[in-house]
Amino acid sequence: MNDRTEVATDDGVPTRSDGDAASAAADPPPPADVERYKVLGRLGKGGMGEVMAVRDQAIGREVALKRIRKANPSDRLLERFMREAGIQGRLEHPAIVPLYDLGYDASGAPFFTMKKLAGTTLAKLIESDHSPFAQQRLLRAFSEVCLAIEFAHVRGVLHRDLKPDNIVLGDFGEVYVLDWGVAKVIGEPDGDLADITSGAEDSDRATIPGTVIGTPGFMSPEQVRGQADVDPRTDVYALGCILYQILTRQMLHPPGKAALATTLVGLDARPSVRAPDRSIPPELDDLCVAATAIDRAERIATARELGDRVQRYLDGDRDLATRKKLASEHLAKAQAAFAAGDLPEHRASAMREAAAALALDPSLTPAAELVGRLMIEPPRTMPPEVEAAIVQDDIVAMQSNARAGVWAYLGFLLFVPAMIWIAPPQPRFVVWVGGLIVLNLVMCYVGTRVRPIGLESFLALANAALIAVMAHAYTPFFIAPGLAAMSAMAFGFTPSRSLITRTFGMTLLLALAVLGPFVLERMGYLSTTTRVTEHGLLLHADAVGSDETSVLIAASLYVFGLIGSAAAMAYRMMARERRAKRHLQVQAWQLRQLVTR
Repeated sequence: MNDRTEVATDDGVPTRSDGDAASAAADPPPPADVERYKVLGRLGKGGMGEVMAVRDQAIGREVALKRIRKANPSDRLLERFMREAGIQGRLEHPAIVPLYDLGYDASGAPFFTMKKLAGTTLAKLIESDHSPFAQQRLLRAFSEVCLAIEFAHVRGVLHRDLKPDNIVLGDFGEVYVLDWGVAKVIGEPDGDLADITSGAEDSDRATIPGTVIGTPGFMSPEQVRGQADVDPRTDVYALGCILYQILTRQMLHPPGKAALATTLVGLDARPSVRAPDRSIPPELDDLCVAATAIDRAERIATARELGDRVQRYLDGDRDLATRKKLASEHLAKAQAAFAAGDLPEHRASAMREAAAALALDPSLTPAAELVGRLMIEPPRTMPPEVEAAIVQDDIVAMQSNARAGVWAYLGFLLFVPAMIWIAPPQPRFVVWVGGLIVLNLVMCYVGTRVRPIGLESFLALANAALIAVMAHAYTPFFIAPGLAAMSAMAFGFTPSRSLITRTFGMTLLLALAVLGPFVLERMGYLSTTTRVTEHGLLLHADAVGSDETSVLIAASLYVFGLIGSAAAMAYRMMARERRAKRHLQVQAWQLRQLVTR
């Protein structure tokens, strides 16, 4: 039978009965007390039957009831239904749902009841990107499924339709194998399956009825060929396909009937080839190949052997010879990639292969040496990812410096009242200085909000203009040199790709800002503020027009502010350097832990 009702919901309901298949088909059970079961709702349906959630009034529990959907089923359909119940009934195993009752309803239609499940199909767990089940948990469940199938084989029953949709993982650690509707009893004829349909004919995972029985993508080659002499190795093939899907999260064969052709010709069944990023262990890689061999004589013989080998892997039993061989292969690839050149893709490939070799064989010294060399010796060509990371770090540093600039120019604004205090009447210089301070402040603020690369050139020019005005207002050799030195230090610690803000360009720009007004004074374009007389250097600042006490107080405040700003900038630079050193030291400590003591 081909019925998907048991896996239609997360309450996936499998089938099973108490009794022998032949006797169940030959001797119908007595009519059941149908009033005993109160229908609560439908759990699912298939081409032949449907599964209902019912309440057992006699015992007071919810169970699943399976019945035929058709109003007037044929004798063949009735025989198939009873045969399914009989087959499942003989399989008393924790991974096969127990059957509670078998009988006829008031209309004479057969039904059977069984345990109602709460869980999720393996298919949904494999497809989900947020599954709560780790791969180790799925592999343990797979090992339990193998034992359940071995139990059925020992009792002469082949499932013939194993797939992730027919395996349910319960909410409390249970594992169940569902849908024994197309199972084969060894030594008994299959009967006529021509009138059995899946109810999901358009699905890529639907069971194919008729001479070819099973689901494309999980059927063995002998099933695809329609051979009648199938044996337990048919189910082993399907289990191998399921194991492959657990490891790769992809089906071995393409979906739908296209899988029939690839099943006959065979595909590379190594999960590591299809999913190289999932770190497939070599033991399971080989196991998938051995379980899905086209020639069943070369296939793993029993489901127990397949399950035991998975369990040995879970228990930590490793095939050391295979691992050493694979480690040597990865090392050879790493050495070839390293010798190919210094391009980033070559080094990345060499690192991946060398790391894979170490993961397989930690004692492989050449692999450890190659990893160490790759980590210690930087590439001559900067990898694009590293270049992008450096740019991002530069943006963060520039935004941090822009925030410091906001506070610096806010502090500069506090000196404006002092400048007004010592200025002569109608202080035009104060207006220019105040305006340029605000301009620089705004530009620094914008630099904290946007990607500041490229903005530093405009900020450097605006800052140079402010220093030039200060140089003429208070003479080129009084206030301007200190401001220029502070600016040069600030821009020197700012990552920049602009020629203007690099060391030579910034030095030239700031020197021009300080000495440019002096040159213009000597050329007669500006009023003279600096003279050398017999009494020494005479400075006459046009922006100063107050009494001696006021000027000296303002000058003292300027000296204090200049020294304080320099100290604050030095502290910021020292703190940043200490953080960088701390980060490097932590990284170095972590790398040292990789070295075997």
